[in-house]
Amino acid sequence: MSLGLVCHAARLPELGAGTRDAFLLFDVTGQSAAPDHGPAAGERAPLCLAIAIDASSSMRGGRFALALQATRDVLASLGPQDRVAVITFDKSARVAVSPAPFDSAGADTARRALDRLTTGIGTNLGAGWREASEAVLRVVLPHAVRRVLLLTDGYPSRGETQRDALRARVMEGHARGVETSIVGLGDGIDDGLCVALAEAGEGRFHYLREESALPEIVTAEVEGARALVATEVSLEVQLTPRVDRAEVLHRYPCKPGDRSLDVRIGGVARDAARTVLMAVGLKEGTPDAMLGFATARGRMVRPAPSQPTAPGYDLGVRAAAAGLEDMEDSARVALVLPPGLGPESSRRRVAFELLVQRTLAEVRGAWDGLDRGDREAVSRRLERARGLRRLFVERGLVRDDELRHIPDVDAVERAMFSASAESKEERRRFSSWAHNTQLSFIGVIPDPKKR
Repeated sequence: MSLGLVCHAARLPELGAGTRDAFLLFDVTGQSAAPDHGPAAGERAPLCLAIAIDASSSMRGGRFALALQATRDVLASLGPQDRVAVITFDKSARVAVSPAPFDSAGADTARRALDRLTTGIGTNLGAGWREASEAVLRVVLPHAVRRVLLLTDGYPSRGETQRDALRARVMEGHARGVETSIVGLGDGIDDGLCVALAEAGEGRFHYLREESALPEIVTAEVEGARALVATEVSLEVQLTPRVDRAEVLHRYPCKPGDRSLDVRIGGVARDAARTVLMAVGLKEGTPDAMLGFATARGRMVRPAPSQPTAPGYDLGVRAAAAGLEDMEDSARVALVLPPGLGPESSRRRVAFELLVQRTLAEVRGAWDGLDRGDREAVSRRLERARGLRRLFVERGLVRDDELRHIPDVDAVERAMFSASAESKEERRRFSSWAHNTQLSFIGVIPDPKKR
């Protein structure tokens, strides 16, 4: 596998902008390597996954049973190179299934362990995450992708409960090579905490009103991890003196330099582009311009060795913890703004991504206005989101079928001013969509209408 990089450059005068304003949309992808130049497309890195399941009393019944069934499905899909641990947490946390090799005897032991699990009292989320992260870090598994997937339906009520302290733990785990994703079930979750932990672990946050979609979400997370081809990927954009303004519209960490921006985008999966949208302003409004160069760099994830090593203990070496060789790859493109408005395909790509990011910003601003009791700000923000949607649809830049990937602003507004339960429900759904959208989700995104 190797990194691929494509840049779509276009102008959108429909926004009322002049010839000095343009957009650059970057797609960073994982591509199949040429024969004799790396692993085949079907090969992948081993997966070292820990599933941490909330076993508090509120999970009792169908919700806990579905979480266990989703876990069984993961265990059944393992390859001989993979490891999966299962942790449950209530007032304390325990390792139910250790990340040992899953031969026939190991798989039978894991199934019996899952069959014995029951719920308890309390939610020690911090202890659950700690046991899960330690489980994936103490296994020596060369080239492994290490993930924690935490499932919860409530607030942390035991152990560490402060958001900043929990976030700091997850950040420390990420620095050691562990990505963390969160699944929040039902109306008892703290969506602010879930987003904070997912951001700290550079993973995803999934909000599910009902648990029926849980197996699909768990499968998407696992398949996304298996499809990973590069980590620590960054996009460096070097700009010419022609550019006097540049802004990244996605919420990736950015480091400005001397006429450059270094954008850290994290992992890249096979057949799933990570997208970066940038707005630029030119000093001179000429029909076309050479704006600079962009380079994508990352550490390539290697396929599993033919003979996996036995379980052991991590010695704290960063590369070993992340499961990576010191094998880097890069892709470079010139940033050329074409004459006129740019290719129609590029204009459509830019328009859709801009609509997504602007809708996200306006709806978030509307929620903030609602918190302040400023209904005028709510209406103003939501109308701007509607206006941009109408404009792009009327001009043929965004298709009606593409709008299903974006929140219905009318539905959001109705929920904002409805009963408290419905308003909270819509806000959690928006928080999940906004977090995953801003970071370009890695993996298959289940249809939100099924959630």
